[in-house]
Amino acid sequence: MSKFNLVFLALLFSSVTFAEPILYVCERPAWKGKEGCGPNNTYYTYNLFVETDDFGTRNPIYDFQMSKGCDASKANMWNYKYKVTDETIQFVFNQVPIGAVKAQLLSIITLDRNSLKAVMSNVPHSKELTCRQEPGEDRKPGSSPSRQGM
Repeated sequence: MSKFNLVFLALLFSSVTFAEPILYVCERPAWKGKEGCGPNNTYYTYNLFVETDDFGTRNPIYDFQMSKGCDASKANMWNYKYKVTDETIQFVFNQVPIGAVKAQLLSIITLDRNSLKAVMSNVPHSKELTCRQEPGEDRKPGSSPSRQGM
């Protein structure tokens, strides 16, 4: 076997080894007239589940959960597409689930991959989110029983 083939196989196996599911939990703070919860005065919580294997693919899919309050783990799950760069991940989603209203308002959460600071578009207040990264479950985004968003 040539040296090139050995190097290629080594890279292939090592990249598979380092691929991992990641859960980003982003909290949107309450604004005037709204009551939040927890230490971040959270009004909405967003769970954004990705698989690092998908970072290099075209149109990768992530699992999305959104809930009022501090825990979105029991919320409905939706699948949407996201975009990855070296610096950011952009999560695109509908603020109102499909079928709830005729006009859908798309939002984008742009997450800085290093600082884990995020900004949300198409909202009138509380655009800056507090995020954290947690190990993801052992599953592939889009494989869970969920609804297709986009």
